[in-house]
Amino acid sequence: MPKSQKLALVVDDSKMQCKLLSVLLQEENYRVVVANNGASGVEMYIEHQPDLVLMDINMPIMDGFEATRRIKKLSGAGTLAPLIFITSMDSEQAFIDSVEAGGDSILVRPFTPKVFKAKIKAMQRISDLVDQVKNLQQEQQNDAELAEKMMSGVIEARNFALDKIGVIKKAATIFSGDIQLSALCPNGDINVLLGDFTGHGLRASIGAIPVTETFRAMTKKGFSILEIVAQLNRQMYTLLPGDLFFCASFACISEHDKSAYIFNAGLPDGYLFDDSAKIKRQFTSTHPPLGILPQLLPDAQLEVVQVMKTDRIVFITDGIVEARNKAGDLFGFPRFEIAAIDGISQKDLANTVLNSLDDFCQNCEQEDDISLVDVPCSGWKEIKLSNKVLTPEGVSEDDEYLSNIPNSSPSWSYHLHLTGRLLKTINPIPLIMNQINDLEGAGEHWQSLYTILTELFINGLDHGVLALDSSLKDSAEGFSQYFNERAHRLDKLAENSTNGTQDYVRIALRYFPLSQGGKMVINIKDSGQGFDILDVIKDNSIAMNNGIKLSGRGVELVSQLCDTLEYQEQGTSVTANYIWHN
Repeated sequence: MPKSQKLALVVDDSKMQCKLLSVLLQEENYRVVVANNGASGVEMYIEHQPDLVLMDINMPIMDGFEATRRIKKLSGAGTLAPLIFITSMDSEQAFIDSVEAGGDSILVRPFTPKVFKAKIKAMQRISDLVDQVKNLQQEQQNDAELAEKMMSGVIEARNFALDKIGVIKKAATIFSGDIQLSALCPNGDINVLLGDFTGHGLRASIGAIPVTETFRAMTKKGFSILEIVAQLNRQMYTLLPGDLFFCASFACISEHDKSAYIFNAGLPDGYLFDDSAKIKRQFTSTHPPLGILPQLLPDAQLEVVQVMKTDRIVFITDGIVEARNKAGDLFGFPRFEIAAIDGISQKDLANTVLNSLDDFCQNCEQEDDISLVDVPCSGWKEIKLSNKVLTPEGVSEDDEYLSNIPNSSPSWSYHLHLTGRLLKTINPIPLIMNQINDLEGAGEHWQSLYTILTELFINGLDHGVLALDSSLKDSAEGFSQYFNERAHRLDKLAENSTNGTQDYVRIALRYFPLSQGGKMVINIKDSGQGFDILDVIKDNSIAMNNGIKLSGRGVELVSQLCDTLEYQEQGTSVTANYIWHN
């Protein structure tokens, strides 16, 4: 039997008419099945799923109109098995009733075989076109699903700590306009982003890949959250059409500093919860969505909060709070907060919120993408001291060899001198690390070097040039006060530079290759008033041992990572030796 042969169902209480129509259909290469009343016709349709239906109107048990309504209901959306009424009722009302019942055409007796066959060909042509469109739609659906799978692989599969971060991602269509990213900083901090492009679907997801690559690359190089936000804003302003923009919340969580740095640009409030599910802080939007303005607002700054190990930061998109039930009610912030608090007590915030949302919406059509990230404030990465070469008992052969060559020269050196406004606008550490990677290649030991450089530079800038007192950070309130005062003094520093005052921080590096590793000698000099390093170390040690100090960890951390750490010139200059094995 040819594969192209189609099946027709003839429903008519006249056996003579069934026979006549069957012969004409067979001449058009149709197979034919027959039913003699409407009810039987519906059953035959269910059993055989024909490609064409010819339906009489006046029949016993069930008339043609009712049978047609049931068949059309069974056929479902997106399919077309043409149904033609064959009748001798040549009236306007018959045409109207036929269309309202779901008929696709009507043929009035008497008609010639040529007219009948022309009608069949016309209807079949329409059916074939519907099938072609359906096949094209299916191909597009398959391509879209494959593209979404590939995008998810590029975007989400490479996220850091997938097993630690709670996530809800529920797209309104195949493509989600929401994006969730996490990446590890060189110093062991973690950067997290939750973003929401305007709308949903493919058009809303076009910026996801450039956002992902920029976020990860800048995090890896050690740029701050605010620098990443500024670059993403410029990127989105350039790439996105005028009617698209990017709402996003960012967090940098420092387990070492027991602090979090937050920036919310257009998303609903974020939350800081403690382990008892109490809301400690809410992070409101302080900036327009990214991509609207060519540059960040001049007063754009991070919100800095003290966090405990058992705290957690939660970001959500508006798809959660704006989800509706059948009555049109919004899920809203109160319901979300109740669900989140319940989820923390059950140690499964994401699934608890999602279940609460599903119960509320009761299978209503989802209007927007729904996303959430639940980020613990601890447990990210222990600082590895395994790449230390020196031990209290002695030195490595390489270092001994180096020390026996007093005139040994570095294979290269690097110098950077920053003054005035550049101290406010430039973060030199990512620039330096980028140069080191270009010269010596990538390596895990650079993470410790990044931490050393960052701590020493920040100490030189904050406590040397800016003369900030780190004891301000010993309380949650002082934490915010410290960073507000820091921003104020940086602004003043930039103003002073235009008046001839030249405060500075100078960074110098010397690299010595060893047979199985290397040695980096770091010197950082600042224009500050200096301090007594022995008194600082002593005070910090006593205070931290008593558990009463939140600040002052930087010097102790650097001394653990370095082989030697020496302050000179009343504390305005520091030299560190960092040695590692490959």
